[in-house]
Amino acid sequence: MKKKMYTSPVAQTLEMSIPQLMTGSNLVDNGDSGLDVIIGNPVPGDAGDAAAPLLDPLKLVWTLALLFVMSLTLGAQTVKEPADMPDDGKTHAMTLYLSNGQTVTYTLDQLDHVTYLPGIGMKVYLKDADSSVDYLFSQMSKVEYAEDANSNANWEAFSMTDFAEAWRLEYPHLNSNVSATGSETNCQVIVKSTQDYGITYSLEWDNQKIANRWTCYQLHEGNTLSTASRKDDFKQDPEVAVTATLADYSGSGFSRGHLCPSADRLCSEEQNKQTFFLTNMQPQYHSHNGGLWSRLETQVRDYATDDSKVGAHCDTLYIVKAATITDKVTIGSDEVDGIYAEKCNERLLVPKFFYMALLHYNKATDTYHALAFWTEHLSTTQPVANLGDYAISIDELERRTGIDFFCNLPDVIETAVEAQEPDLSFWKLTKSAP
Repeated sequence: MKKKMYTSPVAQTLEMSIPQLMTGSNLVDNGDSGLDVIIGNPVPGDAGDAAAPLLDPLKLVWTLALLFVMSLTLGAQTVKEPADMPDDGKTHAMTLYLSNGQTVTYTLDQLDHVTYLPGIGMKVYLKDADSSVDYLFSQMSKVEYAEDANSNANWEAFSMTDFAEAWRLEYPHLNSNVSATGSETNCQVIVKSTQDYGITYSLEWDNQKIANRWTCYQLHEGNTLSTASRKDDFKQDPEVAVTATLADYSGSGFSRGHLCPSADRLCSEEQNKQTFFLTNMQPQYHSHNGGLWSRLETQVRDYATDDSKVGAHCDTLYIVKAATITDKVTIGSDEVDGIYAEKCNERLLVPKFFYMALLHYNKATDTYHALAFWTEHLSTTQPVANLGDYAISIDELERRTGIDFFCNLPDVIETAVEAQEPDLSFWKLTKSAP
């Protein structure tokens, strides 16, 4: 089978605004000569457009790299001067906190403009300078602006060096107890990826509770191929300090319930096998895992791959899936149990609720739609004919879970899409008759 090469469809020039799409091209730091952009094979990020199989991959890579840089340069010529104040409402003054402990501050009088290479770094152009000053995001722990439009973003509280992917758009806000190294008492962020298809999924694992806090990932044209089969390669995860084991499920009566499902990762055998790490699972009643939850998973895949199933073409679907692992959950004015009293084989928490958070992006109109599903984790069969019965807003999901979803969106966009009640017509959902 010929390997396909995927290229990023997004080459945005963002005038002092937070990148809305996190692409995954590689950037090589060549010291004084600046940054070379190399389009990967494939790009491990938003890949809404796929190229055909190539006869000369190396030549195309360098051609695309040149076009990418040219597009950024042309875009930079159209940005506003600092005195005109950009549309996002921020000034150009900023301070960069570097991972080596140094800080670099640019005043309003010094800066001409800044070009973002989303997911990679930034090129800072000073007034009357012939070339840019280049920074990789991996070199920075924080970027601080005179007026920040992303007050709750992960990079405001966490080092981009320690959590290199945590400012991707699908990431929720990290737990305050998260650490770059694992111990029995903290949370860890784990990223599973393959060379050919980039990030398979990311997750936050609570070592103290021996439980997944959330799994997040993307669906787009570049990672929804179906060229491999389900591998059923269930295994413990060597990357966490305290892992769930096969013995924790054996004979328990609970399914090993995927969060990023096997069926969402069929591009390669390696990618599919990664979905079977036990850190990507929660104990589930089979009736829920094979019933309502499975039906919702199919619906989510349809949103990303079938335009007839949603109100607009989806270039990228950002997804968070999880279950409640706290003692209590607040629903409306009621405080209810978040976990069952009895554990799975006396070791693993059994959630009382499972949920999904979805963010739909359409590139042509540059618009977002958001939706959450909330399900009660029951040992009995639940109806699946009207999935709108399980739909809630992201704001409501945040109130119930205490987790800040899609925190890396610019605040003005985040506020608008998360507060909306689910647009059932857009998502083509129905509710049961009252």
